[in-house]
Parts: sequence; structure tokens; C-alpha cells
Amino acid sequence: MGSVELVEEIKEICVDLSGQAVEAAHYLINNPDEAAFHSMREIARRANVPPVSLVRLAQRMGLPGYGELRQRFIDTMRDRQQRDRLSTTRNEQTARALIHKMGEGARLDDIIESFFAAELDVVRRARAHLSEEKVTEAVDLLAHAPKVFVCGRRTTFTPAYTLAYALRKARPNVILLDSPGGAPESLLEDLLPGDAFVAVTFAPFNRVVHRLAEKAAQSGGQIISITDSFAAPVSELAGLHFVAQTSGQAFPESPLGAIAIANLLAALAIGRLGEPAQTRIRENERFLHGSGEYLLSGKLIKRRRPAVAASRKRPAKDKRKKR
Repeated sequence: MGSVELVEEIKEICVDLSGQAVEAAHYLINNPDEAAFHSMREIARRANVPPVSLVRLAQRMGLPGYGELRQRFIDTMRDRQQRDRLSTTRNEQTARALIHKMGEGARLDDIIESFFAAELDVVRRARAHLSEEKVTEAVDLLAHAPKVFVCGRRTTFTPAYTLAYALRKARPNVILLDSPGGAPESLLEDLLPGDAFVAVTFAPFNRVVHRLAEKAAQSGGQIISITDSFAAPVSELAGLHFVAQTSGQAFPESPLGAIAIANLLAALAIGRLGEPAQTRIRENERFLHGSGEYLLSGKLIKRRRPAVAASRKRPAKDKRKKR
């Protein structure tokens, strides 16, 4: 059964529901992806109903409890994700849509407005999926784990680098698994139980990132993931999982939601670290300023005029005697 059929099944019983069970049903109808991703207590908090309302809804559908209803949402999400993973033409389809849009003769200003509206919607949806409880747990882990490993490839490298760069400014032992030599797994040999591993991965989901996340989990690492799907394979690993959907008008996909989450987690981790982070950041900035890394206003070195080439020197005066 697909997610559409499951939602329709819930709609059919709404006429027989009353009180807060109706509110619970409406929330699941409008947010089926979240039902698969979040716990019963988190869904109840978001729907502003007591958890028992979700239990009653599940029982009204003939299920023993909410756990079974949630499993049905999870199963439908996995089926849909499996179909999506089989597609190898995602980038081609995105490019085709962009070319078609440009070929319709629309005004450039309208295209720009539409593009930015789509990008802002990506960020808004990332915010809507955030759980305060999970954010708090992730921030504590990023601030206090002995080591933090961060991994992302291709499109997801940007949010991965954003998070790792900011955390390195504020705390030691932050390792970005960029590995230009092609052996990122070697860095994980230093991962110990209690360390954090952040995986950033978008559909169709990078095999290398997933295998490294599995390896980290098997070594006792605490997993944090940022993906663009509630049914991402990495979400099957125990850990804290954040979703930032990428469906905008960017090519090949928009990482803005994932970048926003990375920025949020880094900012809150720095706030949690307090004075030690501020001291480390201050020392790092002083070093960069002293090294000449930045081009500071008002302190630019004036360029000297290049020496006049020998060939352009004024010709010598003709010393021949006048006749």
C-alpha cells in the first residue's frame, strides 16, 4: 500500500472520530513523511494533542497501537524511496525542466523571483522538520564528543564542509573526511566509542558516505545525519537524523536547507561551548590577521609603478655634428 492509499484510509475514518483524535488524524494526513520519521511523542507535540490520541487513532484503524501505524508509514516511505533510488535520470530531468522553463519565453525577472521563492521554501521546509529535542541532543554531542568526524561528497560536500569548518574554529578534534587521495576510511581508524560521526547525503545516496556511517556506528560512534529524505538508508542506523528536502529549481539540487541546518548546529554548539570556544576563535582570527590572510581596508599596499622597459626608453640625442 502506498502513502496515498494510507492517507486516504485515515481520511475515511475521520468522520467517525471526535475530539483530539481528529486533530491527530489531520496532522498525519498533512505530514505523512514526518509520521515515518518522528516518535509518537514528537508527533503528538507537533499536532498539539496528547499521545493517547494517536494510540486511539491507530486502534480505530484496527491496529494494536501507534507503533504499528507508524511502521506502515515507514514501509510506504521505504517503498517510495526504493523506486526513487532506481532512477538514474534525476539530473537529466532537472536540466530538462530548467531548459523548458527558459524556453517558454518567460521574463528573466519572473524566473529570478520564482527561483528565489523555491530556494526560500527549501529553507522553510528544513525548519518545519526540526525537532527541538533532537537539535538539543545533536548540539550537546557536537560540543562535547571527544572527536567529531564529518563526511559529505559531491553536492553534500558543501554543507559538510560548512559544519566542519565552523566547528574547527571553536573546538579541537574535528575531522573532515574529504580525503583527496581516496582513502577516507583510514581516518575512521581513530574513531572511538562516544565520538560523533556526521553524514550528509542526498538521494540517490552516496554509497561511500553510507558505508563510512555504518563503520562509524559499528565502532561505537554516535551518528548524526542530514539528508533530503525521511526514508534515507542512513536513517536506519541509530542516531539523530535531520531532513532538509532539496526539491527547488537549482541544479542538480538545492543544498540550502542542509547548509542552514549545518549553520544552526554549529552556531548552537559554539554557544554551548562558551568561553573556550570564544578564546579559540579569537586566537585563530589573530593568527589569520597577522599572517596576511585577509585584505584589510585602509591597509592596502600601494603597487609600485613597473620599471620602464628598455625598449621604451627615450632615444638618445643625436650627437652628430650639424653640417
